[in-house]
Amino acid sequence: MAVSAIPAAAIAAPAPSFSASEPLSSDTGYTTLDWDASGEVVIQQARKADFSDARTIYEGPNHALFLSGLSGGTYYFSLRDETGAQSAPLKLTVTHQSLTQALILTAIGFLVFIATVAVIFRGARDDK
Repeated sequence: MAVSAIPAAAIAAPAPSFSASEPLSSDTGYTTLDWDASGEVVIQQARKADFSDARTIYEGPNHALFLSGLSGGTYYFSLRDETGAQSAPLKLTVTHQSLTQALILTAIGFLVFIATVAVIFRGARDDK
């Protein structure tokens, strides 16, 4: 019975893949991409699903990337390893909170601040 060894180079590493199996969403304009890959990778970001407007946003050996400053809309990401194997695209939808909601929360915070300052001054005055 003959046993033949398979050279390590002949065993193909699995294609890189994003850790998220579902599309991502963000209401803040930032997110973290995580992936599994056996070596260095290239990540491309596009606004179109066909990647006709893709640009490289990362090249290197890491397994995560923090993205911030994303404006509202849909983004697509692809991951490619050193062998040229490519991941399935990952979709990210960014929907920022409304300006009205932000202004209401700011006003509530201001009212809480004013009430806190009033309580402090009233307590300090009563101690005299």
